[in-house]
Amino acid sequence: MAAATIAVLAVLTACSSATPSASSTSSSGAVAKPKVAVILGGLQNDGGFNEYVADAAKTLVKEGKISLSIRESVTTATDSEPIMRQYAAEGYNLIIGWGIGFSDSVFKVAKEDPNTDFVATGGEDILKQATKNVETWTFSSEQDGYLIGWIAGKTGVDTVGVVDGELAAFNETTYKYVDYGLKASNPSVKVLKPIFTGSWTDSSLANQAAKAQIAAGAKLIITGAEGYTPGVLSAAKQAGIATLGASKTSSSDAAAVNIGLVSLDFTPALRSIVGNVASGDFANKSYIATIDNGGLVFNDLNPVAAAPGVTSDLGAQITALGKSIVDGTTKIPATLP
Repeated sequence: MAAATIAVLAVLTACSSATPSASSTSSSGAVAKPKVAVILGGLQNDGGFNEYVADAAKTLVKEGKISLSIRESVTTATDSEPIMRQYAAEGYNLIIGWGIGFSDSVFKVAKEDPNTDFVATGGEDILKQATKNVETWTFSSEQDGYLIGWIAGKTGVDTVGVVDGELAAFNETTYKYVDYGLKASNPSVKVLKPIFTGSWTDSSLANQAAKAQIAAGAKLIITGAEGYTPGVLSAAKQAGIATLGASKTSSSDAAAVNIGLVSLDFTPALRSIVGNVASGDFANKSYIATIDNGGLVFNDLNPVAAAPGVTSDLGAQITALGKSIVDGTTKIPATLP
């Protein structure tokens, strides 16, 4: 098994929030090769959330299924709306607002332009909001958190901290489910109160937050692969502790401290969404990334000295955990801890 990518399972499952009627066809009609636009709140090479959609879209470009335009660093929802309108005016068939901050704007512009198809992303509540020209996507915060916590419990450290950007419903749920995963793999681990800096991009704030967690005793910091991540990695390297959740491309410090990350694979869902646009069958569908459909995967396994429990067979253990979740042997609680 390659250490770089450990996919738990890869079978696409689309969660449809409503069954389209025969008349509920794609807003733009069938099209052989859809023109797709992606609007990002950050950079497409951030090693994390923005890169997930960029990679998925570029894969479909290579397959000859779409043409693509990506707009980076759109910092506010208000700024995104004229960009969406311009893409629609230029004849783009599918416009993706990537991130919970763009979801309201997606629905607003989609209502104005019923002849263009859109994708909105957000928390799990967005699964019930799909419309005739907006399909929706999210990921299982419960499974994400459980898997992160389970891996953190396998690292051999006694105290775990969390540093992330903005507090939102989806990551609040994720970190609460981290507790379940930790208790399953190592119930003796102490978990510090998460610190949310309020910014996805400010590495200086993240560095300060990481140092605060380290001062409180953290030997491992759970974080994300975002613009702020280099600040966390720098603090961890200076203190000689480990991190979980950064990308290997987040900064040069990742190789010394980061043991890997649970990442999102948007490719299967995007392939289905684009197929719906191409066939004229786009309407009222929603998708959720989970362990069992390959939307949540563990990547970049990297044993580091500060996490003595991370051995080369951890990848095989994670794969086994994923299979046990799929077959029901391991059950993730349905209620918050």
